[in-house]
Formats: sequence, C-alpha cells, structure tokens
Amino acid sequence: MRRRTLALMMSGVLGAVLMTATTTQAATRVAESPQAPSCQITAWGHVVPVVCRDNAYVNADWTGDGIRDEVFFISPPNNYVYRISAGSNGPVRVSDGKAWAMVGTEKRPTGYHRVYAATAGGTVIYAQQEDSVWTPWFVYEP
Repeated sequence: MRRRTLALMMSGVLGAVLMTATTTQAATRVAESPQAPSCQITAWGHVVPVVCRDNAYVNADWTGDGIRDEVFFISPPNNYVYRISAGSNGPVRVSDGKAWAMVGTEKRPTGYHRVYAATAGGTVIYAQQEDSVWTPWFVYEP
C-alpha cells in the first residue's frame, strides 16, 4: 500500500516536473559486485555509488537539447543527494540525507534549477539552485 501511495504521488508530481534525458545520454547503472556493497552508476567517466533501490538517480537536461547536463543521485549510506556534470571534477553534494527516491528535475521560469525527491514516508521535497547555491529541502506543495 505504501509503495502504491508513493507511486501515485510521484506520478502526480511528474506531470508538473520536467523529466529529461534520452536513453543514450542517461547515466548508466553498473552491475553490483561482491567488492562493491552498493550499486553504482557511471557518468562522464566517473563511477559513483548510489543506493540500491529504484529511482536512485535522475538525469537533468537544463538546456532542452536532449543531452543530459547533470545527474542527481542518492549516495549511501546517509541518503545525501549529489550531482555530477561534465564540468565537475566529481560528485558535489546538493543537500542533506532526506531523499529516498529521486522524482525529477525542472528548470523554473526564474531560471533556477530544481531537483525533486521523495522521502521514505512519501513526502515530495525539492532543493533549488539559486545564484550557484543549493537551498535546503522544502516540502513540495502543488
């Protein structure tokens, strides 16, 4: 029941959130191995750990050209959200450890970049980049 409620809530948010990235441009999941206790994705030559559950990462296409510009992912063990891009030297922490699943991304009319996640309890939250600084998580209210 809890997963169904979360899925319904997330699908409602997805209608309002811009989900982007083509399959060929998406971050790809690396197979779990005995040496790696967590799952991993690879993006721009970086292999980074992600939590082992559905919706652990989301690709962002801020320019609307069909090519991912950043990947947001939940890192174990604390559920912190990080971002990585072609211009970064590796993962950069976006916000604290409230995220359970990544929901989507959106470029706001103000030009701000926003990333949506859901908590373990199903609450949809977002962090927003304002003047090169990421805000803390806020509860999303449609």
